[in-house]
Amino acid sequence: MRSSLSRVGYQHATNSSSTSVKYHLKKQETLEVGVQRVVRALLLETSREAALFSEPATAGIYTVRKGLKRARAIHKLARPGFDETQYDRDQAWFRDCGRRLSGARDVDVLVETHRRLAPRFVTNTGADGAGYPVLEELLRLRPEAHLDSSPNRLLHQVAQELIAKAREWDAASWVPIEAHLIGDALIPGIGSYWSALDDVVRSPTGERFHTLRKRVKDLGYQMDFMGRRVAASGKRLRRRADRLGELLGWHHDLWVFEDRVAAMDGISTAVRDSWERIIETEGRPLEQRALAKADSLRRALARKVGEQKPGQQG
Repeated sequence: MRSSLSRVGYQHATNSSSTSVKYHLKKQETLEVGVQRVVRALLLETSREAALFSEPATAGIYTVRKGLKRARAIHKLARPGFDETQYDRDQAWFRDCGRRLSGARDVDVLVETHRRLAPRFVTNTGADGAGYPVLEELLRLRPEAHLDSSPNRLLHQVAQELIAKAREWDAASWVPIEAHLIGDALIPGIGSYWSALDDVVRSPTGERFHTLRKRVKDLGYQMDFMGRRVAASGKRLRRRADRLGELLGWHHDLWVFEDRVAAMDGISTAVRDSWERIIETEGRPLEQRALAKADSLRRALARKVGEQKPGQQG
Protein backbone atom coordinates (compact mmCIF):
# COMPACT_ATOMS: atom_id res chain seq x y z
CA MET A 1 0.00 0.00 0.00
CA ARG A 2 1.84 3.10 -1.25
CA SER A 3 0.37 6.55 -1.29
CA SER A 4 2.40 9.14 -2.71
CA LEU A 5 4.03 11.67 -0.52
CA SER A 6 6.31 12.43 -3.43
CA ARG A 7 3.37 14.18 -5.11
CA VAL A 8 3.13 16.49 -2.08
CA GLY A 9 6.86 16.71 -1.41
CA TYR A 10 8.44 16.38 2.00
CA GLN A 11 10.25 19.69 1.76
CA HIS A 12 7.09 21.44 0.62
CA ALA A 13 5.27 20.04 3.66
CA THR A 14 7.64 21.91 5.94
CA ASN A 15 7.11 25.21 4.13
CA SER A 16 3.39 25.25 3.40
CA SER A 17 1.22 27.42 5.64
CA SER A 18 -2.08 25.85 4.66
CA THR A 19 -1.65 22.11 5.21
CA SER A 20 -5.03 20.61 6.07
CA VAL A 21 -5.27 17.25 7.78
CA LYS A 22 -8.52 15.35 8.24
CA TYR A 23 -8.07 13.42 11.43
CA HIS A 24 -11.07 11.14 11.07
CA LEU A 25 -11.66 7.81 9.37
CA LYS A 26 -13.44 8.39 6.08
CA LYS A 27 -16.70 6.73 5.19
CA GLN A 28 -16.03 3.22 3.83
CA GLU A 29 -12.28 3.59 4.53
CA THR A 30 -10.62 0.56 6.09
CA LEU A 31 -8.99 1.01 9.47
CA GLU A 32 -5.43 0.30 8.36
CA VAL A 33 -5.66 2.68 5.40
CA GLY A 34 -7.16 5.43 7.56
CA VAL A 35 -4.64 5.06 10.35
CA GLN A 36 -1.68 5.06 7.97
CA ARG A 37 -3.03 8.07 6.07
CA VAL A 38 -3.76 10.16 9.16
CA VAL A 39 -0.61 9.33 11.13
CA ARG A 40 1.59 10.01 8.11
CA ALA A 41 -0.19 13.32 7.48
CA LEU A 42 0.12 14.27 11.15
CA LEU A 43 3.86 13.63 11.05
CA LEU A 44 4.23 15.93 8.07
CA GLU A 45 1.99 18.64 9.47
CA THR A 46 3.75 18.51 12.82
CA SER A 47 7.15 18.73 11.12
CA ARG A 48 5.93 21.84 9.31
CA GLU A 49 4.78 23.38 12.60
CA ALA A 50 8.14 22.63 14.19
CA ALA A 51 10.06 24.14 11.28
CA LEU A 52 8.01 27.36 11.34
CA PHE A 53 9.26 28.46 14.74
CA SER A 54 12.69 30.00 14.15
CA GLU A 55 12.50 31.93 17.43
CA PRO A 56 11.89 30.51 20.91
CA ALA A 57 8.17 29.82 21.04
CA THR A 58 6.49 27.72 23.66
CA ALA A 59 3.37 27.73 21.52
CA GLY A 60 5.35 25.85 18.89
CA ILE A 61 6.49 23.27 21.41
CA TYR A 62 2.90 22.81 22.59
CA THR A 63 1.62 22.39 19.02
CA VAL A 64 4.30 19.86 18.08
CA ARG A 65 3.80 17.79 21.23
CA LYS A 66 0.04 17.78 20.70
CA GLY A 67 0.52 16.52 17.14
CA LEU A 68 2.81 13.74 18.37
CA LYS A 69 0.33 12.70 21.07
CA ARG A 70 -2.53 12.60 18.58
CA ALA A 71 -0.49 10.54 16.12
CA ARG A 72 0.62 8.12 18.84
CA ALA A 73 -2.95 7.63 20.10
CA ILE A 74 -4.27 6.91 16.60
CA HIS A 75 -1.33 4.60 15.93
CA LYS A 76 -2.47 2.48 18.91
CA LEU A 77 -5.69 1.66 17.06
CA ALA A 78 -3.68 -0.25 14.46
CA ARG A 79 -1.96 -2.58 16.92
CA PRO A 80 -3.65 -5.69 15.45
CA GLY A 81 -2.00 -4.89 12.10
CA PHE A 82 1.55 -4.75 13.42
CA ASP A 83 4.22 -7.16 14.47
CA GLU A 84 4.56 -6.54 18.23
CA THR A 85 8.22 -5.62 17.91
CA GLN A 86 7.46 -3.02 15.25
CA TYR A 87 4.51 -1.68 17.22
CA ASP A 88 6.59 -1.29 20.38
CA ARG A 89 9.41 0.37 18.44
CA ASP A 90 7.07 2.93 16.86
CA GLN A 91 5.34 3.68 20.16
CA ALA A 92 8.73 4.19 21.84
CA TRP A 93 9.74 6.58 19.05
CA PHE A 94 6.63 8.73 19.57
CA ARG A 95 7.18 8.73 23.34
CA ASP A 96 10.87 9.63 23.17
CA CYS A 97 10.36 12.35 20.58
CA GLY A 98 7.73 13.99 22.79
CA ARG A 99 9.93 13.72 25.87
CA ARG A 100 12.69 15.69 24.18
CA LEU A 101 10.33 18.66 24.11
CA SER A 102 8.69 18.10 27.49
CA GLY A 103 11.35 19.91 29.53
CA ALA A 104 10.90 23.15 27.64
CA ARG A 105 7.12 22.90 27.83
CA ASP A 106 7.15 22.04 31.55
CA VAL A 107 9.11 25.18 32.42
CA ASP A 108 6.55 27.40 30.74
CA VAL A 109 3.71 25.53 32.46
CA LEU A 110 5.41 26.06 35.83
CA VAL A 111 5.62 29.81 35.21
CA GLU A 112 1.97 29.92 34.12
CA THR A 113 0.92 27.91 37.19
CA HIS A 114 2.75 30.43 39.37
CA ARG A 115 0.89 33.25 37.64
CA ARG A 116 -2.48 31.59 38.31
CA LEU A 117 -1.72 30.85 41.95
CA ALA A 118 0.13 34.06 42.89
CA PRO A 119 -3.03 36.09 43.70
CA ARG A 120 -4.10 33.36 46.12
CA PHE A 121 -0.68 33.44 47.74
CA VAL A 122 -1.12 37.14 48.47
CA THR A 123 -4.71 36.67 49.66
CA ASN A 124 -3.82 33.81 52.00
CA THR A 125 -0.55 35.21 53.38
CA GLY A 126 -0.96 38.98 53.04
CA ALA A 127 2.64 39.03 51.82
CA ASP A 128 2.66 40.78 48.47
CA GLY A 129 5.91 39.92 46.72
CA ALA A 130 6.87 37.08 49.06
CA GLY A 131 6.13 34.60 46.28
CA TYR A 132 8.60 36.23 43.90
CA PRO A 133 11.61 34.05 44.91
CA VAL A 134 9.72 31.06 43.55
CA LEU A 135 9.23 32.80 40.22
CA GLU A 136 12.93 33.70 40.10
CA GLU A 137 13.86 30.05 40.61
CA LEU A 138 11.51 29.02 37.80
CA LEU A 139 12.85 31.60 35.36
CA ARG A 140 16.40 30.33 35.92
CA LEU A 141 15.31 27.00 34.44
CA ARG A 142 14.63 28.50 31.00
CA PRO A 143 18.14 28.25 29.51
CA GLU A 144 18.42 24.65 30.73
CA ALA A 145 15.21 23.79 28.88
CA HIS A 146 16.25 25.35 25.51
CA LEU A 147 13.59 28.04 25.70
CA ASP A 148 16.02 30.91 25.12
CA SER A 149 18.01 29.51 22.20
CA SER A 150 17.74 31.37 18.92
CA PRO A 151 16.90 29.79 16.59
CA ASN A 152 15.27 27.01 18.54
CA ARG A 153 17.49 24.13 17.43
CA LEU A 154 15.45 21.60 19.32
CA LEU A 155 12.29 22.20 17.31
CA HIS A 156 14.20 22.13 14.02
CA GLN A 157 15.88 18.86 14.92
CA VAL A 158 12.50 17.35 15.72
CA ALA A 159 11.12 18.66 12.42
CA GLN A 160 13.74 16.72 10.48
CA GLU A 161 13.10 13.56 12.48
CA LEU A 162 9.38 13.81 11.79
CA ILE A 163 9.98 14.08 8.05
CA ALA A 164 12.24 11.01 8.16
CA LYS A 165 9.59 9.08 10.09
CA ALA A 166 6.91 10.09 7.58
CA ARG A 167 9.07 8.69 4.77
CA GLU A 168 9.42 5.46 6.72
CA TRP A 169 5.66 5.22 7.16
CA ASP A 170 5.08 5.90 3.47
CA ALA A 171 7.09 2.78 2.67
CA ALA A 172 5.65 0.64 5.47
CA SER A 173 3.97 -2.68 4.72
CA TRP A 174 0.87 -3.09 6.84
CA VAL A 175 -1.01 -6.23 7.75
CA PRO A 176 -4.67 -5.72 6.76
CA ILE A 177 -6.99 -5.36 9.74
CA GLU A 178 -10.31 -7.18 9.59
CA ALA A 179 -13.26 -4.92 8.84
CA HIS A 180 -15.22 -6.11 11.87
CA LEU A 181 -12.53 -4.63 14.13
CA ILE A 182 -13.72 -1.12 13.28
CA GLY A 183 -16.69 -1.66 15.55
CA ASP A 184 -14.35 -2.69 18.38
CA ALA A 185 -11.55 -0.23 17.68
CA LEU A 186 -12.11 1.89 20.79
CA ILE A 187 -12.49 -1.05 23.16
CA PRO A 188 -8.77 -1.30 24.09
CA GLY A 189 -8.52 2.45 24.69
CA ILE A 190 -11.66 2.43 26.82
CA GLY A 191 -10.24 -0.51 28.77
CA SER A 192 -7.00 1.38 29.42
CA TYR A 193 -9.01 4.38 30.62
CA TRP A 194 -11.08 2.22 32.98
CA SER A 195 -7.96 0.55 34.36
CA ALA A 196 -6.27 3.90 34.98
CA LEU A 197 -9.39 5.19 36.74
CA ASP A 198 -9.51 2.10 38.94
CA ASP A 199 -5.87 2.70 39.89
CA VAL A 200 -6.61 6.31 40.90
CA VAL A 201 -9.60 5.28 43.00
CA ARG A 202 -7.47 2.70 44.83
CA SER A 203 -4.56 5.09 45.37
CA PRO A 204 -5.02 8.74 44.26
CA THR A 205 -1.36 9.67 43.74
CA GLY A 206 -0.17 12.41 41.42
CA GLU A 207 1.47 9.88 39.12
CA ARG A 208 -1.74 7.87 38.79
CA PHE A 209 -3.79 10.98 38.07
CA HIS A 210 -1.26 11.82 35.37
CA THR A 211 -1.63 8.34 33.84
CA LEU A 212 -5.40 8.79 33.85
CA ARG A 213 -4.97 12.10 32.06
CA LYS A 214 -2.87 10.43 29.34
CA ARG A 215 -5.46 7.70 28.85
CA VAL A 216 -8.23 10.32 28.56
CA LYS A 217 -6.22 12.19 25.94
CA ASP A 218 -5.57 8.99 24.00
CA LEU A 219 -9.24 8.10 24.07
CA GLY A 220 -10.26 11.58 22.96
CA TYR A 221 -7.94 11.52 19.96
CA GLN A 222 -9.15 8.04 19.06
CA MET A 223 -12.78 9.23 19.29
CA ASP A 224 -11.91 12.06 16.90
CA PHE A 225 -10.42 9.60 14.46
CA MET A 226 -13.28 7.08 14.54
CA GLY A 227 -15.94 9.78 14.22
CA ARG A 228 -19.34 8.38 13.33
CA ARG A 229 -18.01 4.92 12.55
CA VAL A 230 -18.53 3.74 16.16
CA ALA A 231 -21.17 4.60 18.75
CA ALA A 232 -18.68 5.37 21.53
CA SER A 233 -17.13 8.32 19.66
CA GLY A 234 -20.11 10.67 19.65
CA LYS A 235 -19.69 14.41 20.13
CA ARG A 236 -21.21 14.44 23.60
CA LEU A 237 -18.82 11.79 24.85
CA ARG A 238 -15.95 13.63 23.22
CA ARG A 239 -16.92 16.85 25.01
CA ARG A 240 -17.05 14.98 28.30
CA ALA A 241 -13.56 13.64 27.68
CA ASP A 242 -12.36 17.16 26.86
CA ARG A 243 -13.75 18.61 30.08
CA LEU A 244 -12.24 15.81 32.13
CA GLY A 245 -8.91 16.29 30.38
CA GLU A 246 -8.91 20.00 31.27
CA LEU A 247 -9.46 19.24 34.96
CA LEU A 248 -6.76 16.58 34.96
CA GLY A 249 -4.41 18.94 33.12
CA TRP A 250 -4.73 21.58 35.84
CA HIS A 251 -4.28 18.89 38.48
CA HIS A 252 -1.05 17.77 36.76
CA ASP A 253 0.22 21.36 36.60
CA LEU A 254 -0.36 21.73 40.35
CA TRP A 255 1.35 18.43 41.06
CA VAL A 256 4.46 19.34 39.03
CA PHE A 257 4.54 22.83 40.58
CA GLU A 258 4.30 21.38 44.09
CA ASP A 259 7.22 19.03 43.44
CA ARG A 260 9.32 21.86 42.04
CA VAL A 261 8.62 24.19 44.98
CA ALA A 262 9.40 21.41 47.47
CA ALA A 263 12.83 20.95 45.84
CA MET A 264 13.79 24.65 45.89
CA ASP A 265 16.68 25.53 48.19
CA GLY A 266 16.51 29.28 47.63
CA ILE A 267 13.21 29.92 49.45
CA SER A 268 12.34 30.01 53.13
CA THR A 269 10.46 27.24 54.89
CA ALA A 270 7.60 29.65 55.59
CA VAL A 271 7.20 30.52 51.91
CA ARG A 272 7.42 26.87 50.89
CA ASP A 273 4.81 25.85 53.45
CA SER A 274 2.48 28.64 52.32
CA TRP A 275 2.66 27.48 48.72
CA GLU A 276 2.03 23.88 49.73
CA ARG A 277 -1.10 24.88 51.68
CA ILE A 278 -2.43 26.82 48.69
CA ILE A 279 -1.81 23.90 46.34
CA GLU A 280 -3.51 21.54 48.78
CA THR A 281 -6.55 23.85 49.03
CA GLU A 282 -6.79 24.03 45.25
CA GLY A 283 -5.98 20.41 44.55
CA ARG A 284 -8.31 18.44 46.82
CA PRO A 285 -11.63 19.77 45.48
CA LEU A 286 -10.17 19.48 41.97
CA GLU A 287 -9.48 15.78 42.50
CA GLN A 288 -13.04 15.20 43.71
CA ARG A 289 -14.52 16.96 40.67
CA ALA A 290 -12.23 15.07 38.30
CA LEU A 291 -13.12 11.71 39.82
CA ALA A 292 -16.83 12.47 39.61
CA LYS A 293 -16.53 13.40 35.92
CA ALA A 294 -14.32 10.38 35.25
CA ASP A 295 -16.88 8.04 36.75
CA SER A 296 -19.67 9.74 34.79
CA LEU A 297 -17.71 9.26 31.56
CA ARG A 298 -17.08 5.62 32.40
CA ARG A 299 -20.79 4.97 32.93
CA ALA A 300 -21.66 6.74 29.68
CA LEU A 301 -19.12 4.66 27.76
CA ALA A 302 -20.42 1.48 29.40
CA ARG A 303 -23.89 2.22 28.05
CA LYS A 304 -22.40 2.45 24.55
CA VAL A 305 -20.18 -0.62 24.56
CA GLY A 306 -21.92 -2.87 27.08
CA GLU A 307 -21.29 -3.64 30.71
CA GLN A 308 -18.50 -6.16 30.17
CA LYS A 309 -15.18 -4.54 31.01
CA PRO A 310 -13.10 -4.12 27.83
CA GLY A 311 -9.58 -5.43 27.42
CA GLN A 312 -6.66 -3.07 27.91
CA GLN A 313 -4.52 -1.33 25.37
CA GLY A 314 -0.81 -1.18 25.97
